[in-house]
Amino acid sequence: MGIKKMYMRKYFVIMFFALACGLSACSNNDVAVNDNGFDRGTLLVNVADNLIIPSFQDLKAKVAALETTSNTFIATSDATNLDALQSAWEAAMTSFVKCSPFAFGPADLPLGTFVEVLGTFPISTTKIETNINNTGFNLSASFDRDVRGMMTVEYLIYSLNGDAAVLTNYGTGSDNRKNYLKTVITEIKTNIDNITTAWEGAYRTTFTSNTETSAGSPISLLYNSFVKDYENIKNFKLELPAGLQAGQTSAEPTKVEAYYSGISLTLIKEHFATTEKIWLGTGLNGTDGIGFEEYLNAVEGGAALVTQTKAKVAEINSAIAAIPAGRLSDNIGSTQVSAAHTLMQDNTANFKSSMSSLLGISITFSDNDGD
Repeated sequence: MGIKKMYMRKYFVIMFFALACGLSACSNNDVAVNDNGFDRGTLLVNVADNLIIPSFQDLKAKVAALETTSNTFIATSDATNLDALQSAWEAAMTSFVKCSPFAFGPADLPLGTFVEVLGTFPISTTKIETNINNTGFNLSASFDRDVRGMMTVEYLIYSLNGDAAVLTNYGTGSDNRKNYLKTVITEIKTNIDNITTAWEGAYRTTFTSNTETSAGSPISLLYNSFVKDYENIKNFKLELPAGLQAGQTSAEPTKVEAYYSGISLTLIKEHFATTEKIWLGTGLNGTDGIGFEEYLNAVEGGAALVTQTKAKVAEINSAIAAIPAGRLSDNIGSTQVSAAHTLMQDNTANFKSSMSSLLGISITFSDNDGD
């Protein structure tokens, strides 16, 4: 009986280690996919050199211009300088969404990705005003995302009551508000400068030299950030303000991105155009290169998905173009917004489960889409 127990114990120990090793192999090695020798390095180099780096370089320049015009406005708070500041913000924000899909690597900040830290919306106007009135407030010591970033700058330089209301806020006794504006923009600039410098330096080599597909590899980081960013457009720029999420009973127009400036629809168009560029491999300057389209065409069953995805993307572009011009917050409950959201939801499987399966790249982020 004792010998039998000893053998049984050895059997279970062996089985345990065999199972553990099997699980380890599954989690650490690339998923076997016949990609017919597709060179993932060409995709990574193209995306790095023609999309990621030039996009962050453009954002860096736009944020520098934002800081310059902000300093001018703080010194002389008149209508001319406010108009220049608003134009600089719109240019920087448009550039920001073009970088949004690249929220990994150097763009992963202590409080979250640069999109989460510098692009959160809606912001908390109550918290912001409290911070402004608190002379001892230290932004760098705050963990709140909804009191900083590009949308906080928007709130500070736009008003639903017009520019006259903004200028009133920057009249006599507005030093705290001016200091807050300056501090928020400085934080944005510091982070964007650091991200850009990292990509221009060693991280580009790190990103382009590893062609594995396992979790944490460059292609996995790019793909997962691409999919998550696409879902952010669908879930937070359309679904949430339109009142289409589970539990919502009506539209919530104040939750659109860029509520105060009213450029929400423009940002959605630019954002989705960037999504399409990454998938196609098109550079920031419009030059066609190697992207996920070519990668998919190299794997078995990929060509059919490419055709299916292209058709759906064309439908989405048409649907977004059909959303009435003007403030998205005024039209967020329209049938056109609902139609665009539905098409984006339909396409989620193409970008997510189907691509993930065909390319052998696991989805590493959590969501509630069920796709």
